[in-house]
Amino acid sequence: MVPELRDAARALVDACGVARLNPRVTSCLRSRAEQTRLFRRAQQGLQKYPVAPPGYSAHEYGWAFDLIVSPFDAISDVGYTWIQWGGAWNDSDVVHFELPGAAAEAKRLGESEQKPFADWVLEKYGEIPWWISVALPVATTMKSSQQAPITKSLFERILASIT
Repeated sequence: MVPELRDAARALVDACGVARLNPRVTSCLRSRAEQTRLFRRAQQGLQKYPVAPPGYSAHEYGWAFDLIVSPFDAISDVGYTWIQWGGAWNDSDVVHFELPGAAAEAKRLGESEQKPFADWVLEKYGEIPWWISVALPVATTMKSSQQAPITKSLFERILASIT
């Protein structure tokens, strides 16, 4: 995940843990190949939640993560909290949490056929280690047009809302 999302996502997972919601991150950074696989499954009716076309997903750029909690009926409260903290979430895809503006920026990049962040990681390292694609953040950051322009990080907004 990009740093703007990583720290805020950790804070949300920690808050869910404190609330005894047993949080579990189910997806973070995705390669184009993984997004394609999920999209094809969605087209076949095999996915429970919506899946963006390859190149159009905020997951491919490190701007989104999927989270479930138990009991699952608390997910709307988690989504509400994420929105209050400045993140983007909606009840049409309740497990999906992202940076504000990430979906629109991913769509813009998809339409311009820019390379997703996950594909850059694949080129640089040869593969995405399982622990990056499932739970932990990418240790490096990219300084390119592939990241959404963010004027104030989500983490800064969270800190401001707490203090």
